[in-house]
Amino acid sequence: MRARWVCLMFIWLLLGSATESVPAQVFSSEFFSDPASEGWDLLGRYCEPQTWNAEGWYYQRLSLDACPPGPGGGDDAYQRSLQALNGTARFFLEFRLQTDGERSEIPYGAPTVVALANSYGVVYHVTIARDLIQLFRDVDLPILLIGIEPGVPHTYRIELYPDRYAFYIDAYLSDEGLPDGPFPARDSRIAWEGDSWYLPCDNAWDYIRYGVTPIDGSGDYNSNGTVTQNDFFFHECLTNVRPGINDGPDENAGPGCRFADFDSDGDTDLLDFAQFQNAFHSSP
Repeated sequence: MRARWVCLMFIWLLLGSATESVPAQVFSSEFFSDPASEGWDLLGRYCEPQTWNAEGWYYQRLSLDACPPGPGGGDDAYQRSLQALNGTARFFLEFRLQTDGERSEIPYGAPTVVALANSYGVVYHVTIARDLIQLFRDVDLPILLIGIEPGVPHTYRIELYPDRYAFYIDAYLSDEGLPDGPFPARDSRIAWEGDSWYLPCDNAWDYIRYGVTPIDGSGDYNSNGTVTQNDFFFHECLTNVRPGINDGPDENAGPGCRFADFDSDGDTDLLDFAQFQNAFHSSP
């Protein structure tokens, strides 16, 4: 039954068309092409890393073979400026990846890192290994070490408001508190990389998304003031096609799906889809 509704939804979205009223307020890298083609600036590539795209994933195979004896081997790193989002009152970053890199690499900034930073000293630095993540925010705050299940992708989400910071893993709140300062602000940027220091690793990146957190129940994922086919992320909340983002219909939809929960009952189901249809092409 769910598959039938998903097929109908995709046909409906593909047939729809609309003119965007304002630019999208969310940047989305879905990795159907290489990072540079999707708007990332190359920070560095060292020791001949092997990289490729397949079915919406960006793969990195990193080793020390091309530059022994180490430490320091394959590295593939990218960044983007967040200047256009300066002053955003509700900012989010969400990314999904899997790595087989060992936790012993974490002290050296490997095997994978995603970081937010600006000139005011605000930092959100997440280092991810196969079964452990390290979250660093400030020298005055404890470094968090959180175990994760190995061998499967995980979804990570940071939400920033003037009076609240929250960090989620697979839609579950893992840490929260007061933000360390305004973000994005002056010279804010996002950077991410795969790296091998002493040991090789294979990394797979599903997506990286960031921008203005959409208003709850609006259906407007990209916060541009209209609900169009560009808000297709609704289908992830409805179908649970990517575990770790939500729990599917009639379950807790998770923080990344609040925009799709029109009736504010904590899930995203066909009742919400009906309201999404009604909002389609309309202004909030």
